[in-house]
Parts: sequence; structure tokens; C-alpha cells
Amino acid sequence: MATSFDGTNKNIVIVGATGNTGLQLVEQALALNYKVIAPVRNPDKLAHIKHENLQIVKCDLMNSSELAKHLGGCVAVLSALGQHGLQISAMTFYEDSMKSIVDAMRTAKVKRLICMTSFYTKYQPALYPFIFRMVIRPMIGRHLDSMFIMEQYLENECQDIDYTIVRPPRLLDEPIIEKPVKVQENDYFFPDQSTGNRIPRANVARFMLDVLKDEKYIHHGVAIDIAKA
Repeated sequence: MATSFDGTNKNIVIVGATGNTGLQLVEQALALNYKVIAPVRNPDKLAHIKHENLQIVKCDLMNSSELAKHLGGCVAVLSALGQHGLQISAMTFYEDSMKSIVDAMRTAKVKRLICMTSFYTKYQPALYPFIFRMVIRPMIGRHLDSMFIMEQYLENECQDIDYTIVRPPRLLDEPIIEKPVKVQENDYFFPDQSTGNRIPRANVARFMLDVLKDEKYIHHGVAIDIAKA
């Protein structure tokens, strides 16, 4: 039987836990009394977090059989996976990692998935701002293309998975902003320019945990941002 969220099972898996957004997810989830399993390549990167509800395991996320061993009894997988640096040639990191995660979830009978990608994953140059087309896209276009392929994989081949795709704008390493997060369902940015095009990672993590708790946006992608001051 598949594990589903009922408010009592507080066991979750966070992948990408050693990244800046992943760290926010881990810390906020622990503060909300979740029991967190963090499969990581290098456990030393989480050694500074000491908590009885945190289980850090060394794991190759690209090995779905190995990953599945750590998902049993968990209610959800939250992914903040990312890859740093500029990429000149084509990359497949995001779709490859997601296929491994989904395979592991199916094996472990875990249905709920909340993952983070980005604004502008779908290439729509006529709709996007000049600065994105001429400056940002040339720098991170390979990342965005891989993210979009990942999103298409979830939408077209993973209807058995209760996924939510969270698309934030530029991520900030700043304290949480106590403002409501604006949400645009099934979109890749905010076309009305009503937002600031930047959001603290802490706000993204809180939004992802709220989505888990409230069981919202299943089988949807959502663009999120903070409203302009």
C-alpha cells in the first residue's frame, strides 16, 4: 500500500539537503517536528546539524535501488537538488536524477513529491524580459533545459506520482520575508511583473512544507514569488 500524507506520518525524505535551499528545508522541517531522512553523497556537509529527528545517510541518488532502501515508510520526498556552475554543453542532471528518484519512490510505494526548479524553464523568448533573453539565458540555459525535460517527464510519465513542481525566481541567501508568497499555477513566471523576481530560499522552503501539509497543487507546476513592496 502506498504511503499517503494524513498529518500523523511525519517521516519525509529531503534530497539535495546539503545545498542552500536544502539546508533551509531540513532546518524548517525539523522545527515542525518532521522526522527527516537526508540521503547525501557527503554526510560531513550536514554534520553541523545535530537533531534526534535527523537521519543522515550516505547514498548515491543516481542509484534508485540504493535510494529506495531509505524511503520505506516515508510520506513524501522533497527535492531541492541543483547543480552549480555554468554548463556549456548539454546536461541531463535534472531529468536523470528525477528518474532515479521516481523509480525509488515507486519501489518504496511513496506517492508525494515536491520538487524545486526555476522560473523560465520553458523557453518562451517572446514572453520573457530582455535581460533574461540576452544575459541570464546564455548563462544558465543548459540548466533550464534539463529542468524543463524533468518537468515534462513528471507531467507525461508520472501521473501515478502526486508531484508538485515549484518554480521560484532568483534565490537569495537572506532571512525569511514575512510576506505572503504569490502563486501562479501552471505558469513559468509572473507575466504581470507584480513581483520582485527574487525570493529568499527560506521562503521557498517554507512554501514547499506548506504545500506538503495542505496537500495543494498536486499534478501542477507553480511559479512563486514575493509581491513587490
